[in-house]
Amino acid sequence: MVFTIVFAGAFYWFYTFTTEKTIARLRADMKSTLMGAAKGINVQELLDLYAEGKPNPAGFSDDWRFRRQLNWFETVHSVEPRAWLYTYVVGTAKYNRRVGQPAVPLDQLEIIYLVDLWANYNPSKSVQFLESGVPGSVTHEVVEQGAIAETTEIYTDKWGTWLSAFAPLRNAKGKVVAVLGVDIKADYVLKVQQEIRDKVWVSFVATYAVLFILVYILSEILTKHLTELTRSAERIAAGNYNQTLSFTNQSRFPDEMNTLAQIFEVMIDSIRTREQMIREGKQAEDEIRIALQEEKELSELKSRFVSMASHEFRTPLTAIRTAVEILERFGDVASEEKKKEYFQRIRTSIQNIDQLMEDVLVLGKSDAGKLEFNPTWVNPEAFCQEILGEIQLGMGTSHPISFTSQGNCQRAYLDPKLLRSILSNLLSNAIKYSPSGSAVKFTLSCLNQTVHFEIQDQGIGIPLEDQPQLFELFHRARNTDTIRGTGLGLAIVKQCVEIHHGKITFISQENKGTTFCVQLPQQNIE
Repeated sequence: MVFTIVFAGAFYWFYTFTTEKTIARLRADMKSTLMGAAKGINVQELLDLYAEGKPNPAGFSDDWRFRRQLNWFETVHSVEPRAWLYTYVVGTAKYNRRVGQPAVPLDQLEIIYLVDLWANYNPSKSVQFLESGVPGSVTHEVVEQGAIAETTEIYTDKWGTWLSAFAPLRNAKGKVVAVLGVDIKADYVLKVQQEIRDKVWVSFVATYAVLFILVYILSEILTKHLTELTRSAERIAAGNYNQTLSFTNQSRFPDEMNTLAQIFEVMIDSIRTREQMIREGKQAEDEIRIALQEEKELSELKSRFVSMASHEFRTPLTAIRTAVEILERFGDVASEEKKKEYFQRIRTSIQNIDQLMEDVLVLGKSDAGKLEFNPTWVNPEAFCQEILGEIQLGMGTSHPISFTSQGNCQRAYLDPKLLRSILSNLLSNAIKYSPSGSAVKFTLSCLNQTVHFEIQDQGIGIPLEDQPQLFELFHRARNTDTIRGTGLGLAIVKQCVEIHHGKITFISQENKGTTFCVQLPQQNIE
């Protein structure tokens, strides 16, 4: 009886501890995903979509703001595949209507759905554009407290098992006007619970049965062999499992004693098995600990990526908007030189956005193992001239670039798309990290069936302590704090070079400049 109570208590504690730990980790992932996703929401754009967007025949919207919001959700979903995002505006039903009938009395709070990620995957699961709904208690909590709120329990519907969290979205006056929701799949929590129950109960039944048989037999056997059994048990407890326990001398209870000895031998085998399982369990525990650490690092990497992408997109867009507003208001009185300056700012910002989008796409394909290598015959010299034209058009003439070509560089078997990523990133970095007016040297040479690209600048250089991590994702040198950047470029360059079976090297001295050298095979590599 005591054993049963102790075992039940231990099982309940282990079951509760494991379940709560699993749910806590899931909630942490959900909250970090929601916070990262919220940074990419343009609330005013969302309100404009609500005020002006029109439903299409499918029940969604073809408005560009709807598609852009959906694309942002798709980006977050690619980072955290368990997360499904959606947005809705909140307000009193009397002033909240555009189409259809209200879902609540006119003086009560109502929600109007806008964008749901399920529209890209399973429209039958998705709420429709401008569909009305009754807010739950969590929505009321978000609106009243202006803070992130979560469902208290895991819930199950016909689509699966979920945890949900909601973040307030404020307008320019700081008022909560909309909500960003995320549902995160929690099916595996129930699976873990069931597996724990199954394994523990099987162990309990087996252990209880063996213990019952052992107690019953020992209570019946009172012979001289009991001492020998006790000594053998002591040797077994010390780890000596090489015991012969079957008795040859007959006694008053020979059958019972032999049965007991056989049970001890079975227990020895069971102990050996359990020790092996413990060793394997320790190894599995170490593997799980490593996996959890990697998951934590991945979660931090996701948060850094979402934060970086939001900032890097917002900065050039702000520059474009400012330049356009100035040209609209003062273009008729501004000098031609000023107009050229603002147009150049717009071109530079557009090129920065285009480069960032290209880097993100290449990085996403690389992480998914879908970065394709499609080589074709290209003219390296003409290709370099084309890249130079694009760079100078986007960044102006503040950094003169001298280009020279050596050897026969009219034909090489390369992937143009990957080559563009390599050269545009290296040339952009050379300009970005160099003082205005400093020259950049770009040299192309073709020797011994190898195409060599060398880009040399006179910029700030790379500190010696940062050089070993230069090609790591999101790593930026410590002397670049005042210069915008993502830490993606050189990591992407290295991947593109390696896909070509080439190599990249560099020489750099702080405050003296940097030289990058890329070597790619000129012929096809099978």
